[in-house]
Amino acid sequence: MQDEIQTVSLDGAKYGVKDLTPRVIEGFNMLVKLQAEIKEQSYEMQKLDAAQATIIAQVKQFIEEDKIEEHKEDEI
Repeated sequence: MQDEIQTVSLDGAKYGVKDLTPRVIEGFNMLVKLQAEIKEQSYEMQKLDAAQATIIAQVKQFIEEDKIEEHKEDEI
Protein backbone atom coordinates (compact mmCIF):
# COMPACT_ATOMS: atom_id res chain seq x y z
CA MET A 1 0.00 0.00 0.00
CA GLN A 2 1.32 3.41 -0.97
CA ASP A 3 1.54 6.16 1.60
CA GLU A 4 -0.98 8.82 0.74
CA ILE A 5 -0.27 12.47 1.36
CA GLN A 6 -2.19 13.59 4.45
CA THR A 7 -1.24 17.29 4.50
CA VAL A 8 0.03 19.96 2.15
CA SER A 9 1.87 23.18 2.99
CA LEU A 10 1.56 26.66 1.54
CA ASP A 11 3.57 29.58 2.88
CA GLY A 12 4.25 27.79 6.15
CA ALA A 13 0.61 26.79 6.78
CA LYS A 14 -0.44 23.13 6.66
CA TYR A 15 -3.79 21.90 5.39
CA GLY A 16 -5.40 18.48 5.52
CA VAL A 17 -5.78 17.00 2.05
CA LYS A 18 -9.24 15.67 2.92
CA ASP A 19 -10.37 19.26 3.66
CA LEU A 20 -9.34 20.69 0.29
CA THR A 21 -11.91 21.67 -2.30
CA PRO A 22 -11.47 20.64 -5.95
CA ARG A 23 -10.32 24.13 -6.98
CA VAL A 24 -7.71 24.22 -4.19
CA ILE A 25 -6.48 20.77 -5.20
CA GLU A 26 -6.23 22.00 -8.79
CA GLY A 27 -4.27 25.00 -7.58
CA PHE A 28 -1.83 22.82 -5.65
CA ASN A 29 -1.42 20.55 -8.68
CA MET A 30 -0.67 23.62 -10.82
CA LEU A 31 1.93 24.78 -8.29
CA VAL A 32 3.66 21.40 -8.37
CA LYS A 33 3.84 21.51 -12.18
CA LEU A 34 5.07 25.11 -12.18
CA GLN A 35 7.79 24.30 -9.66
CA ALA A 36 8.98 21.44 -11.87
CA GLU A 37 9.05 23.75 -14.89
CA ILE A 38 10.96 26.40 -12.95
CA LYS A 39 13.54 23.79 -11.97
CA GLU A 40 13.85 22.68 -15.61
CA GLN A 41 14.20 26.27 -16.85
CA SER A 42 16.87 26.91 -14.23
CA TYR A 43 18.80 23.92 -15.56
CA GLU A 44 18.38 25.18 -19.13
CA MET A 45 19.68 28.64 -18.15
CA GLN A 46 22.73 27.12 -16.47
CA LYS A 47 23.38 25.03 -19.56
CA LEU A 48 23.07 28.05 -21.86
CA ASP A 49 25.27 30.19 -19.61
CA ALA A 50 27.98 27.52 -19.71
CA ALA A 51 27.72 27.23 -23.50
CA GLN A 52 27.91 31.01 -23.88
CA ALA A 53 31.02 31.19 -21.66
CA THR A 54 32.67 28.45 -23.75
CA ILE A 55 31.94 30.25 -27.03
CA ILE A 56 33.18 33.58 -25.65
CA ALA A 57 36.45 31.93 -24.60
CA GLN A 58 36.76 30.29 -28.01
CA VAL A 59 36.17 33.54 -29.91
CA LYS A 60 38.73 35.34 -27.70
CA GLN A 61 41.23 32.58 -28.49
CA PHE A 62 40.53 32.91 -32.24
CA ILE A 63 41.03 36.69 -32.03
CA GLU A 64 44.38 36.17 -30.29
CA GLU A 65 45.50 33.43 -32.70
CA ASP A 66 44.49 35.52 -35.73
CA LYS A 67 46.30 38.54 -34.24
CA ILE A 68 43.31 40.86 -34.54
CA GLU A 69 43.96 44.15 -32.82
CA GLU A 70 41.38 45.80 -30.61
CA HIS A 71 39.75 48.83 -32.22
CA LYS A 72 40.57 52.10 -30.47
CA GLU A 73 38.02 54.93 -30.51
CA ASP A 74 40.64 57.54 -31.44
CA GLU A 75 41.52 55.61 -34.63
CA ILE A 76 38.29 56.60 -36.40
